[in-house]
Amino acid sequence: MINSNMKLFEFLENHMLNHLLQLCKEELDLQDFPPIQIISDEYTVGYGTSFGQFDGENIQVASKGRHPMDVMRTLAHELVHWKQRVNGEELDGSDGSSTENDANAIAGVIMRKFGQKYPDYFINTIP
Repeated sequence: MINSNMKLFEFLENHMLNHLLQLCKEELDLQDFPPIQIISDEYTVGYGTSFGQFDGENIQVASKGRHPMDVMRTLAHELVHWKQRVNGEELDGSDGSSTENDANAIAGVIMRKFGQKYPDYFINTIP
């Protein structure tokens, strides 16, 4: 009963992920990506966060129980941290820090552009 819907969501999420990575590559002027892991069997990833993390080398994003667009926003946020590191910035993950505020703001801009470029993703991924 849910299998057909699950396959549709997996299909959409794979396309969404590829399209978001391409947009992030363009927007952030990235040459490459760190290893990225989408975690679907846990609510939390390292450091006690329930959304995602960039540990300096790898990105982990939790997807269980989350809307796919929120997962994409978290991935964009963590890719901004990757770009910050590539640029030699010292990363400070504390709430309100300049690196966190920048990652939030830039990820928001990326997601607006993503929504303009792929508006169906916002509609067709509603559970």
